[in-house]
Amino acid sequence: MAVYAVGDIQGCYNSLKKLLKKVKFDASSDTLWCVGDLVNRGPDSLKTLRFLKSLGDSCICVLGNHDLHLLELAAGGLKYRRDSLEDVLDAEDCDELIQWLRFRPILYHDETMQWTMVHAGLHPNWSLKKARKRARKIEAQLQGNEWKEFCRQLHHVKFPIREPKKADPTRLLFATAVFTRTRYCTSDGLFNWDVRTGESSNYRDRAWYAHKRAKWHKQTHVVYGHWAAKGLVKDQAHVLGLDTGCVWGNRMTLAKLKKCGGFKIVAQVK
Repeated sequence: MAVYAVGDIQGCYNSLKKLLKKVKFDASSDTLWCVGDLVNRGPDSLKTLRFLKSLGDSCICVLGNHDLHLLELAAGGLKYRRDSLEDVLDAEDCDELIQWLRFRPILYHDETMQWTMVHAGLHPNWSLKKARKRARKIEAQLQGNEWKEFCRQLHHVKFPIREPKKADPTRLLFATAVFTRTRYCTSDGLFNWDVRTGESSNYRDRAWYAHKRAKWHKQTHVVYGHWAAKGLVKDQAHVLGLDTGCVWGNRMTLAKLKKCGGFKIVAQVK
């Protein structure tokens, strides 16, 4: 029995299947963790969703920003120029796939493995307990009757750069951005949503996982995706970054996770 984690798939179905074939993945005994961004930009978002859904409990997916964008489109939201999601939206089983996607977690934690999975990152001032609490509130929103209105808010929204107070209606949007869009922030939780590639010019900014006193550091190890510009991040004490940019012509990466933060990169394919 093995637990594998795969980087951002983004509709690259053939690459995913090649990876799983390389390790002889067996859905009857193995588990596949997907770090989010299952769809978009790649050629086969529909095949990817259908396949992952068919794996049942053998597949655990967290939601990424592109997955939330698909939910937004299903809710009547606006398209981006480079979207490649028409095959999902036009499919006869679209409603079933959207329903399945809505009920995927924002954060997944395995107590036995001592691994936590999110798409992009965590707040340096959040403990694991606080992060899980924030994630549950987002999940409740996505699974509730007002999910469409919530998802439509995510399009071109100006996310707060610091966590708002409890009564602020943008607090949930901020938490969503932390989990699905984070790259750079300061040690006291000031988030930079503007830098997507290259280094931040703010001397206080660090990669979200690089703040030495982050509260979650002593509580878990984190596997994540989202940051293709960083590529494979495997030299940090507390995290494993798996977005190696397959959709941009690079490779898709599969890691075998072990207890207490251990891992091994077992396969990479184009």
